[in-house]
Amino acid sequence: MEALLARAEGSGLRRLSADELDALGRGYRRLVSDVALAQRDFPNDQLTAWLNALAARAHLSLYQAPGGGWRRLARFFLVGFPQRFRDGWRYVAVAAALLLLPAAAGYGAALTSEAARVALVPVEMRAVMERGETWTTIEQTVRPAMGVVLFTHNIGVSFFAFAGGIWAGLGTVYTLLLNGIFLGATLGAAAHYGVGHLLADFISAHGYIELSCIVLAGAAGLMLGYPLLRPGPYRRRDAMTRAGRRSIELVVGTMPVFVVAGIVEGNVSPSHLPTEVKLTLGPLLWLGLLCWVLLAGRTRGPHPNPLPAGEGVRFGRVA
Repeated sequence: MEALLARAEGSGLRRLSADELDALGRGYRRLVSDVALAQRDFPNDQLTAWLNALAARAHLSLYQAPGGGWRRLARFFLVGFPQRFRDGWRYVAVAAALLLLPAAAGYGAALTSEAARVALVPVEMRAVMERGETWTTIEQTVRPAMGVVLFTHNIGVSFFAFAGGIWAGLGTVYTLLLNGIFLGATLGAAAHYGVGHLLADFISAHGYIELSCIVLAGAAGLMLGYPLLRPGPYRRRDAMTRAGRRSIELVVGTMPVFVVAGIVEGNVSPSHLPTEVKLTLGPLLWLGLLCWVLLAGRTRGPHPNPLPAGEGVRFGRVA
């Protein structure tokens, strides 16, 4: 066991042959049995402590998660995250409805009702739009920095959408509803004051993928909170732990998309590119996102590792 572990601890289990791996597994089972006997009959003996330490080393080598690296990270984004998205499509659909339906209601209310505009749109924003302007102009010299600022702001919104899931999803529902109403009301007020085209010129390039990421974060929050209401055959704590791993994967997968959205929002959206270019770029980016999450990681024929209900891929391996 010591010789096998010395080889495995150097560069991992990959150095061991199939026979050596089999010997390591059988030896570990025998070792654990010896540890149990030694702890029962000779609890204070030095040999017992040595056996226990050897068993701990063997357990760490056998059960530790695979090492990190660019290949493992790439596999997660190319396989694990898209599969997690497809596993949780129901949560994604509910989160999208919680964001977009209030947005549609807010848009209609702000477009047609002065009282709604006063109640839902900050006075500073209304004052700017009444002058026929918007607040979206960003000077070229500060656009790279603004990309970082906008990226971190979007991450913050998504964090609240995700973290709200720990209150049985109520925080997530509140965050999605609130942001949806505010988004729709802002667009409705812009249309009422005749600056809707200016706002569309700014938000089109990044808005599709940005809202998609917020929806995904909301889906992760709902996925996290649902086991508190319906734990199934598990204790609520265990059910939430299982759901937590899956929901975190869904959130982590959105990080590259948020980076892209922040770069586009800080540099392309406020630029003087033709409106037609921006109106085309946004849907193209969104189409690329959909192709990624709907098509990547699919296997032909039966899945090589059939998963129990509610399970999925954890950073490229079965969780």
